[in-house]
Amino acid sequence: MTKHNPNTDQMTPGDPNAIPAPEVVTVTSKRVKCDGGGGALGHPVVFYDMGEENFVECLYCDRRFVLADGADGH
Repeated sequence: MTKHNPNTDQMTPGDPNAIPAPEVVTVTSKRVKCDGGGGALGHPVVFYDMGEENFVECLYCDRRFVLADGADGH
């Protein structure tokens, strides 16, 4: 089993030189919505499901959504 590297993102798995996510959002659900912060600087609304992982990153803005400790993910 591979240990989680906080500097790794889903686009560069296992890369020790990967840049950390610019923003980390703690959530209680494995299904999340991202709009990049909304307004003129946002991006189209996208939905992500973490699946078997406890995090997912937005492919538009790199915001990382992390499941809170103790959350059941529903």
